[in-house]
Amino acid sequence: MCYNKTVRKIILKIYGEKMNYQEAKQALTALINRYNETLRNQRQENISEETIRAWINEFLSVFGWDVQDTHQVMQEKVLRGEARERLNTIHSRHRKPDYTLVNHGIIKSFLDAKDLDVNIFDSCETAFQIRSYGWSAQVPCAFVTNFEQFVIYDTRFVPNVDQTADFGTIKITVDEYIEKFDLLYDHLCKEKIYANRLFEIYDVEPIEGVNRLDKRFTSTLSDFRIKLAQAILEDNDTIDNNEMLNYYVQVIIDRIIFIRVCESKGIEEPERLKTFLSSPNGFWNTFKNCCYMEFYEHYDGAMFNRDNTFNSLNIDDNIFSDFINQFYYPYPYKFDVIPIKTIANIYEEFLGKQIIVTENEAKEELKSEYIKTNGAICTPEYIVDIIQANTIKLDSINTVNELFNTKILDPCCGSGVFLVSCYEMLARKLVSILDESDTEQVEFENYSFVSDGHRYLTVEARRDIVINCIYGVDIDGAACEVAKMSLALKIVDGTNPLIWEETGIFGDRILRDISNNICTGNTLVSTDIDIDPTEILDVKPLDIQQEFSSVFENRGGFSYVVSNPPYVETKHFKNANPNVHAYLSRKYESFEGKADLAILFIEKSLSLINNTGKIGFVIQKRWFKTNYGKKIRNIINSSGLLESLVDFKSTSIFKRRMTYVAVIVLSNQNNENVNYYNVLDEPTTIINKIENIGAVGYIEENQPTIVPHYCGFRSWTYDYSDIELIKERLSTEIGTLKNYPNLDIKDGIQALWKRIYHLTNVEINGDVAIGTNLIGERVEIESCLLRKVIYNREFYPFKPIAEDAYCIFPYYGNTTNPILYSTIRASYPLLYDYLESHKQLITFNVRCRNGEYWHTFTREHNHTLYDCPKIIIPMTARDAIATVVENEGFYMDNSNVWFIKVDNVNFETLIAIACIINSTPFTVMAKAGANPQSGDYYKLNKQFLNPVPFPNEKLVANEDGCVEFLNNCYNSIVELQREYINATPVNKAVIKRTLEQKWSELDIYCYRLYDLTEEEIAKINGIGRTVSRIDLLNGAN
Repeated sequence: MCYNKTVRKIILKIYGEKMNYQEAKQALTALINRYNETLRNQRQENISEETIRAWINEFLSVFGWDVQDTHQVMQEKVLRGEARERLNTIHSRHRKPDYTLVNHGIIKSFLDAKDLDVNIFDSCETAFQIRSYGWSAQVPCAFVTNFEQFVIYDTRFVPNVDQTADFGTIKITVDEYIEKFDLLYDHLCKEKIYANRLFEIYDVEPIEGVNRLDKRFTSTLSDFRIKLAQAILEDNDTIDNNEMLNYYVQVIIDRIIFIRVCESKGIEEPERLKTFLSSPNGFWNTFKNCCYMEFYEHYDGAMFNRDNTFNSLNIDDNIFSDFINQFYYPYPYKFDVIPIKTIANIYEEFLGKQIIVTENEAKEELKSEYIKTNGAICTPEYIVDIIQANTIKLDSINTVNELFNTKILDPCCGSGVFLVSCYEMLARKLVSILDESDTEQVEFENYSFVSDGHRYLTVEARRDIVINCIYGVDIDGAACEVAKMSLALKIVDGTNPLIWEETGIFGDRILRDISNNICTGNTLVSTDIDIDPTEILDVKPLDIQQEFSSVFENRGGFSYVVSNPPYVETKHFKNANPNVHAYLSRKYESFEGKADLAILFIEKSLSLINNTGKIGFVIQKRWFKTNYGKKIRNIINSSGLLESLVDFKSTSIFKRRMTYVAVIVLSNQNNENVNYYNVLDEPTTIINKIENIGAVGYIEENQPTIVPHYCGFRSWTYDYSDIELIKERLSTEIGTLKNYPNLDIKDGIQALWKRIYHLTNVEINGDVAIGTNLIGERVEIESCLLRKVIYNREFYPFKPIAEDAYCIFPYYGNTTNPILYSTIRASYPLLYDYLESHKQLITFNVRCRNGEYWHTFTREHNHTLYDCPKIIIPMTARDAIATVVENEGFYMDNSNVWFIKVDNVNFETLIAIACIINSTPFTVMAKAGANPQSGDYYKLNKQFLNPVPFPNEKLVANEDGCVEFLNNCYNSIVELQREYINATPVNKAVIKRTLEQKWSELDIYCYRLYDLTEEEIAKINGIGRTVSRIDLLNGAN
């Protein structure tokens, strides 16, 4: 094909540097003109497929794609003659789209090329094929063209063979390309696609649910799991417990999925499983026999262990038909483009549920440890990448043997998400070693081969990576089976069936020994636990040092431990298994009643790494600052173990969950400093950057703050390191709020069930009160049994207090002395009728006491403090906020609102304390030590308020009349706030200036009370308040 000079110049420029919009438009115009002058006038039957592909190659290059670079575009070869015959010999029906647009191996979209004689505008077959690939790869849109026609397909929705060709499409002819260039450029520009522009154009959030591949596939697996379990249950007496049933159900599903994926990659004959459905011996016997003989001989025991129980199972063939058929046309699953890690992630959520048998009926339910989080949550791939980039360092490794000395453990591996990612990292390193060293190539000649200028690893090399380097443990046997499958799929992963023979994929027992290092057991509970033999299968005690003894004998422990440990509170075991709870409390120095298992996994993992080893975990941040995290912080701080901390400010790191997480890297290096990364990016930004510059590049872009390693039990407040230094000095010199004489911080009362016991819109008429409960019923109650309650609602400093609700209070006076239910029946008929009519509802929803006390609160505390003067503080707020009440009785709403009481002080002193709490220095120091919540809120309860520095001596001594000064500030601010709230918008602006001045005066005075330096004041003001104290008034009535 001849190029004129203009086109040649443009094309050279394309490959030389990134084109801008105008240059791309100019290039496309020239390309179309040349097409019109040459090919447009030729007979279609004389135009070959290769010719059309050449024009499409140029078309893509206009938008910045280098079709020769497999890191950008993966092309399906046009096969003819011997090559086509070769595919036929391995029974491949390779119909993948001709172009896969990728970014560092991540599929971004597809473009399929068609002959000119195909009218792609009207072809339903073409539409279904490209939609199926786009949907299976979870890309938002995909493209088909024959150069004269171009169609954009919305691939967010589940494809259906009956959909019309134009469903969710944009159609453009070659004559419209320039007119609609903006549309083409927005969809095809490489830089835009790499910035995930397609996900902006086609928002996936509104149509998630059953339209997503992962949700649909999970639903398909769940439906089949129940049917399979029921069929096994009905015909097999040998399956006599839930765990055994779950295990074999999982093994059967895993084997089916594995073979289906191998079919899609050309390793197995197409539709192999489907042919089993019509076998004279029936599906199950045919499949079972293949598992025992053919599949075992080909793949070995990692996936097809010769298990007598499995071979003896009798299962009705009828249950398989619908499940198997869903994996073939006319269903849309394209397993050749579904990433292995996507399958692992799907399984991760799937494994959050289990089969239980009730009255001979198999049912699916959430595992107990996942009830609180409403199911298992898979670790986002970019988080795994960040953990690897921060933890696993392979730069100094130069030989294969050095690489194989790298031992990586996931102690709670689940479906194998981390293990698969670690394998990929090690495989890339192995290719690099072989590329760079002729000596290594010769010594390990069976490990690789070169085709089309690229080095590929053989099955032997892939297998040896897993055998030598990858280790996993999980307490769930079904999860371990899935982890084995994930690794097995990774070993047979590939996109080009033409290289399978050179890879060794058709050899014998190609997966042998890869499951040796995947172990079912309890990482936290070793074999030294003293339990009844009947409990062993539930607890699954495991001595990891013994199980993987060669790692400890030869390497002194693991090189790296990486994981997303479970966030299950240890108290979960107190009732579920008291022996385990007692064992954990004895065995682990970091054990604390409210702690979650992740803390214990940290302590355990520290005993599993060698002298130069590292741990990389994604972890909930709650224990960084809470009391229950003191012990593990002390373990880490005292030995300088924390190497780096990646602190995510976003609460959306885990999809569809609000979480507060960080990545921590621990090492046995006695680190003097910590690399603190304050990550402000939202997940979409993180994903975009990692796809384009890699996880290592992303970490390097986020320059860390180098901060000194903390000591002892100190909270991890690296995001407020400067403020913490100020707090340390002040705490030593002047003390903290906790040190103020006779001061105590209390929470509110806890009603038996708030929805029934709290009443709003209450009208009191003598002895009778009428109010609305929190389920919307209007009720009558004796007014003497109600107490005023304050909610955390629209708080601002010095807010005048009025009740938000009344609480039914079945106690004498303001005490913990309960009124018996029989007394309520005799003396308080309105309350008796109300409680009696709601008793079934109450007892169904909350745990109650027995008999005469069933209606009383299960937690009785602070009842006697109803009438005392108090400083009221909302627990969840964006800044510390305080108001005061003197002579009127109020209870706070459980732990949502706290209050300070100080014995033996006058009310003026309470006001002075409240003024300091409302000051900027106090709120900044309080936020520095508090646990963050979503929306820039903080949890400011007792454990976070007590450690805040406080000018105790000056206030107690009323030094320089500070109490009087603060009271004058209080009076002025209260009056100005009252006027501001009631003012017109114009007058609000006038009052605001004076009010700002008064708050400034209070802050300046408090800086003096704290004896802060100018530099310290600047640091505090640099952080400042989250919300202006005046802005808080705008929500006031």
